[in-house]
Amino acid sequence: MKTITTYIFVLLNFSLVMQSVAQGNVLTLETAIRLAQEKSYAFKVAQNRMQASSWRYRNFKASFLPSLYLDGNVPNYSRAISKITVPSGEDIFVSQNQAYSSLNLGLRQNLGLTGGTISANTSLNRIDVFGGNRQVTYASTPFSIQYYQDNIGYNPFKWQKKIEPLRLESSERQFLTNMESIAVTTVEYYFNMLAAQSRWALSRQNLANADTLYRISQDRFKLGTVDNNEILQLRLNILDCRKQLTQDSIDFVLERQQFSRYLLLEDEVVLDKSIVVDFFEIKSEEALRLAKENSHNVIQFRLNRLEAEQNVEETKSSTGLRFNVRANFGVSNTAPRINQLLSGLENQQQIVVGFSLPILDWGYAKTQRQQAESNLAMVESEIEQEQLALEQEITLHTARWGLQQQQIQIAEETQHVAVQNYDLQKNRFLRGSATINDLNIAQSQKDLAANNYISAIRDYWILYYTIRRLTLYDFKARGRITYVFE
Repeated sequence: MKTITTYIFVLLNFSLVMQSVAQGNVLTLETAIRLAQEKSYAFKVAQNRMQASSWRYRNFKASFLPSLYLDGNVPNYSRAISKITVPSGEDIFVSQNQAYSSLNLGLRQNLGLTGGTISANTSLNRIDVFGGNRQVTYASTPFSIQYYQDNIGYNPFKWQKKIEPLRLESSERQFLTNMESIAVTTVEYYFNMLAAQSRWALSRQNLANADTLYRISQDRFKLGTVDNNEILQLRLNILDCRKQLTQDSIDFVLERQQFSRYLLLEDEVVLDKSIVVDFFEIKSEEALRLAKENSHNVIQFRLNRLEAEQNVEETKSSTGLRFNVRANFGVSNTAPRINQLLSGLENQQQIVVGFSLPILDWGYAKTQRQQAESNLAMVESEIEQEQLALEQEITLHTARWGLQQQQIQIAEETQHVAVQNYDLQKNRFLRGSATINDLNIAQSQKDLAANNYISAIRDYWILYYTIRRLTLYDFKARGRITYVFE
């Protein structure tokens, strides 16, 4: 019963593959990569991150544009017994029943040159007193200009103008890097499935060959040219081939499911085994130069250093002598009627310069400054280390790339020789000049050579897209990598 179930499972998978081939669902590596870069969850995550960075940069740009705002209270009603201080200096309790309304229209602008904020405002206020002595009073500030800066020694807008464009560029390059990483992952899934598909095909072929040899040897056994030991060994080969075919069929189904999940494919597909590779030179010096020009890591190094330097300046300005300033210039008036507010306007001015200076903080400010400076030194050391690691990685991959053509040629020739040797040993076995062990060894070498050839092609494409990811440069097309981002 178990044998019948196994054959049914294998036949079902074989029929699915044949149906996919008949329907034209044969997927090439280039098509798989394109689908992954358009449909996969990894692409959607990369796209969402890029969109978030784009909106952050737009928000930064908008923060330096004038903003018009309107705020107020309409109304602020209160009825309570409150404590007030009369002109004699005594506190008394009085019953209050009033409403306060305010309306303010303003135009605000951040000043990147100084780090402060300037605004122009116009406001209208009204107080309604209810009860037996009902009255209404208006107050208005038709025009006023205000300036405020929290810390004269530190300009956050200056650092934002340095950091935010660099952060956007880093995000754009990170998006390109993520797209190349998706290509690398797709190559891995593609060749995992292709290797499983190849092993499954070899297992079916080996089972067919073992069954043919067994039937031929049975006829020769009747003639006395083959002994019983070889017949039993051939029978064991058939059983082993069936077992291997079942396992390879299961592996193929699992690898196909993982591949389909990553690409979000709905239909069953079969992979195209006729993969063409192009060999071209990639010089290590050129790859290093392009990485320094294009790589996301290089931009991230600059960004990390700038953020650490910003932290040092902010910490120094906040822990020492600190000044803030607030200034207001305008005109105002108060009147019982709204149409009287513009007559008899009075000037209003306010200038406040505040400061703070820590006198005794038990070394708190000093340790904060030293911590920020130590963090800057640590970031610089990490940058040097990561730059060295990047150079070593590029040097290693370009060196492997230079040997990859030879590796593929060796694997291809080994596969060709292994197939010829297997055919030779099979014919020798049928003639009686080779043992079953010789045939089994030749078959194992043939299967191993086929798997090694696929592995060599896999290494080629992984190297190709890894070097693209590190340099953001297509050495085949001789141009920088770009993707249309919407």
